Amino acid sequence: MKYYLWIIALICSGILTAAAQSPAPDPGYRQLNAKNIIVNRNFYLFTLLEQLPAVSDLLVKDTVQQRWNNIFRGKLRSSRTPEDLRFDDATVARFSTRWTQLLQQHPREMGVLLQHMRRSGFFQLYAASPDSTLLTKAWQDAARGVNYILNAYTTNKGFRYPKIDSAAFYVESPAYKDSLTQLLSTLARKKTRAPLFFQSSLEVAIGLLLLNKHDECARYMPLEETNAGAYAKVKSVNWDKYTYSALLIPGAGPGNNDPISDAGKNRCRIGAEMYRKGSAPFIIVSGGHVHPFGTPYAEAVEMKKYMVDELKVPANAIIVEPHARHTTTNVRNAVRIAWKSGMPLQKRMLCVSDAMQLYYVSSPVFGKRCEEELNYQPAVDIQQADLYYLSFMPDLQSLQANSMDPLDP
Repeated sequence: MKYYLWIIALICSGILTAAAQSPAPDPGYRQLNAKNIIVNRNFYLFTLLEQLPAVSDLLVKDTVQQRWNNIFRGKLRSSRTPEDLRFDDATVARFSTRWTQLLQQHPREMGVLLQHMRRSGFFQLYAASPDSTLLTKAWQDAARGVNYILNAYTTNKGFRYPKIDSAAFYVESPAYKDSLTQLLSTLARKKTRAPLFFQSSLEVAIGLLLLNKHDECARYMPLEETNAGAYAKVKSVNWDKYTYSALLIPGAGPGNNDPISDAGKNRCRIGAEMYRKGSAPFIIVSGGHVHPFGTPYAEAVEMKKYMVDELKVPANAIIVEPHARHTTTNVRNAVRIAWKSGMPLQKRMLCVSDAMQLYYVSSPVFGKRCEEELNYQPAVDIQQADLYYLSFMPDLQSLQANSMDPLDP
């Protein structure tokens, strides 16, 4: 308690402004909960603005926020398409400036917000930045993420990964357009106590994802409960006995309606062999609802079933990561699990797969794709020692939430 009072005092006095002086991300941090898990995972800034009383009260009283809330509520009532609720460039710029002003005018309230932001890890890419930059970047990311959803699921265009992200319906059909009209109308009639300026746009964006059955990022959450047995086991592991903290097995989605592909089974067999040799105490199976489009099967869930039922690997040695849909996020999400579960990040992780995928991961092409889609490298010092094994060191930038990938942020 004394530590936090000291931190608040420094914030109020204006001494504490740089990220380097703020707490590091905390694996024991308990997230505040929004009404919807999709909001929590994609837009944690908005969750904090809503759920921290001192901050939400500040925004409700802010005249700039009140004016723009009225504008967006008016748009919601008069809109004929969800695209009308996008944050235009002028709005994004106006609030980028406004966050800095609020930080200067209300250091105590905004200091509480910043403490949550830094401890959560969701904004890790900006951890070394001053507070004003952190706030601005986080707001801009959130605004871009909302705009992406509003545009993509209205027009079925602009997707990063159209084969697996696209709308579940033909967006030009009268039935779909009627559904959009009904969504806008329902939200316009909703009575919100002391609404905040971003809530109208946010609610429409979440409504579009749910309409298109794209709640993937909310499934199996929280992972601490999905993987309760393994997470409990982490606490008692003698890590000195193992070369690696975990074996990562990326999924390989079937091209048909089978639960698991032959390639996925083969990767599991290689991983089971490495586990029995004592290379690592845990196996992370990674892969979400990917192929074919709309599949009811999560690759990771089916791989665990196969490893437990057929390969007789202990269930509490297998951690399910059921959200990744690309090799980049297989690696990123495994790092997140290692951090959150308490695995030692100073140990290397071992990726087990087929030769083609591992050649790709060790190539400059993979690094370039990570920079383009994640804006960082989730793994460093990648070393391939065998045709089917590749090791790497985890990087904590992997904690950064990606609002431009709403099915697995």
